[in-house]
Amino acid sequence: MFENIGHVLYHVLIILFPILFYHQFLSKGITDFTKRINYEFLMVLLIMLIFTMSFPIEVSNGDNYDQKIIPIILAFIYGGWILGITLMLAMLGYLFMLDEPNFLIMVVNYAIFAVLLSIFSMWFQGMKKTYKIMVVSILFLFVTLTRTVRLILMNEHGEIFVTILVSMVTWVTLVTVMLIIENLNMQMNLQRELQRSEKLKVVSELAASVAHEVRNPMTSTRGFLQLMSRDENLNESQKKYIEISIGELDRAQAIIQDYLSLAKPNKMEFNVMDLTKEIENVVQLMSTYTNIQNITFLHSIEDELYIKANKDEVKQVLINIIKNGIEAIGEGGTIKVHAFRKNDDAVIEVSDDGIGMSPSQLSRIGTPFYSTKDMGTGIGLTISFQIVQLLKGRIDVSSEYGKGTTFWIRIPLAD
Repeated sequence: MFENIGHVLYHVLIILFPILFYHQFLSKGITDFTKRINYEFLMVLLIMLIFTMSFPIEVSNGDNYDQKIIPIILAFIYGGWILGITLMLAMLGYLFMLDEPNFLIMVVNYAIFAVLLSIFSMWFQGMKKTYKIMVVSILFLFVTLTRTVRLILMNEHGEIFVTILVSMVTWVTLVTVMLIIENLNMQMNLQRELQRSEKLKVVSELAASVAHEVRNPMTSTRGFLQLMSRDENLNESQKKYIEISIGELDRAQAIIQDYLSLAKPNKMEFNVMDLTKEIENVVQLMSTYTNIQNITFLHSIEDELYIKANKDEVKQVLINIIKNGIEAIGEGGTIKVHAFRKNDDAVIEVSDDGIGMSPSQLSRIGTPFYSTKDMGTGIGLTISFQIVQLLKGRIDVSSEYGKGTTFWIRIPLAD
């Protein structure tokens, strides 16, 4: 074992280098659990898997050592269960080609491991970095214990030390890779937040400088149009034109008000509020709108969700997101609102089966001046993101074109 320490380090490099290459050239960060296969990430993991299996290290008595379990774990926790199962099937197929003598035993072992990883991957993204590493370490300890028990049952006590030593090297490599991924994701998220903050700053300064100057002549123009509309000498066409002009002025006023909402700092004190009650009020308010559009509105709200916030702002966030979902559906679809407690956060899940968004559209959601609607400005969602950020929460979005969109609003629960 010790004379092969150089080969062990080669295996560590086989694991680390593809991850760094992927982050640098192929991705903007492995951050979101997805039901779709990330093909770039899959190719990197396949390369990692094939190399570590193709060049194993003989530790003793013909037993070989490799780190194929690391890409399997990474596939499940960072790519989702579909990518994980795909990579595991590729691994088993390669083992079959190599005439692995314990093939059936490995199929059973990895099937059990796949079930555990699939369950874990469902809630992995919401965990803190320390907890992620802790739980993965416990899963890896389970694998090491099963190997050790197998050696004891086979009366191969001399191999136990080597197995534990090999497992320690693999565990250190796995934790190192996870730390690299988590830290790179954090840096990329911070970079995106910085870019978004700069855009918000520009919009705020623009709104504060221009909005009041623009509103004054618009108010005067609207007043004169109202006076003109009372003239009895006007025909119906002229009155209709004036009515359209007033409507467009009102729409412009509403847009300016949205910009002023970005420019205006939040000076309201946050109080403990009953989020459950506020969500129920919003659902009742929006139900009339959905009935007109022939949209089914389903909701499930957990009791006693309390947060520290301003209820008017939270209501604005909920209305903005639900209204966007209704507009994305058009007619004859379904809106679902699910509110529940998860760890120390209140989570509000709003999903629709509307037109959805492409990956490029999804990457720009919540930024000023961007909207998927023809008549939209993007300010409503920008304000929503800003409000939730002030509450020390976050908004996550998942969407697939043609299938719908899901928003997760996470806000810390009150003490």
